[in-house]
Amino acid sequence: MQPEITTLPTIQFVGGSTETIKFNLNTLSGTPFDATGATINFAVTRYGNKNGTPNITKTATLETDANGVYSVAVVNLTASDTLSLYDKFIYQITIQDVNEKVEIPFYGDMYIINNINKSFLA
Repeated sequence: MQPEITTLPTIQFVGGSTETIKFNLNTLSGTPFDATGATINFAVTRYGNKNGTPNITKTATLETDANGVYSVAVVNLTASDTLSLYDKFIYQITIQDVNEKVEIPFYGDMYIINNINKSFLA
């Protein structure tokens, strides 16, 4: 399921916004990866701190694609998850299937833009 030496899509939004991020999980041949029973984790850390503790970790939920295959990972970020964050980050998806086999389809860039109206959400 790991892609070639390319990153996952770049994500960009303003800190403090509610974000629903969906990832289509595919095999190397491009067919949907059936993730039924898998646990999927989404982690985010500052780009300059790739070896540090993630700023955000979330368990993704699974949805079915148009063919009924559980191959869409959904991550829901709340306003409080990102309100105090701004900078360039990297994110990683970790998939552990029912047999405890782990797949990590590389990583992607995430840009969280500074929210200039934080007091409205605090």
